[in-house]
Amino acid sequence: MHGSHTHSHGDVGRFDEWASSYERHWMQRLVFEPIQKTLLDVAASQVSHPGSILDVGCGTGKLLRATSGRFPQARLEGVDAAPRMVQTAIHLLAPGSSIHIQEATAEALPFADGQFDLVFSTMTFHHWADQAKGVSEVARVLAPGGRWLLCDFVGRGIVRRVTQLFRLHRFFDRGRLDALLAQNRLVVVAERPSGWLGRSVPVLAIGKAASPTR
Repeated sequence: MHGSHTHSHGDVGRFDEWASSYERHWMQRLVFEPIQKTLLDVAASQVSHPGSILDVGCGTGKLLRATSGRFPQARLEGVDAAPRMVQTAIHLLAPGSSIHIQEATAEALPFADGQFDLVFSTMTFHHWADQAKGVSEVARVLAPGGRWLLCDFVGRGIVRRVTQLFRLHRFFDRGRLDALLAQNRLVVVAERPSGWLGRSVPVLAIGKAASPTR
């Protein structure tokens, strides 16, 4: 969704087909813009002066372009698995933009360890082909004191019942998500509902868990 798309070959193909009209789709105004506004507000509250930001599944780069206005001094990087999404994102950048976008997946981020103060994933996590590997990669590139802002469907109430009924295993409830995070020494430190979408699509601020005391 928002940005794509580090996923199965079928998903990549669908997002490639969507690239040219993606930013005109009705879901931008109804779904993605409220999510992105909430996410940027949470980002500012969690890391007020980030030096570097990564958007995993950046799609056509709309969130990164908005981020450049909120954090003009930050280094901005985006990755997406869909080649045409990447091409469109690069085409939409203003001349002289410092935003850098490249083709890559969540499971193999092309960055050294501990580089990013903020990592964004908006409506992309459920597309990742190997979510456990993707979480491990985000943990690897996250800087000390950094935050991973994850926004996706989290199974609560009717959302949880639907995902269980249809065996939608890529849609996590909080218990499964927290367990996966813990395996990578990550923990949710804050949560905010995404506008009218509420707590079924929250923005989760995730940080590195404190080392156990001896």
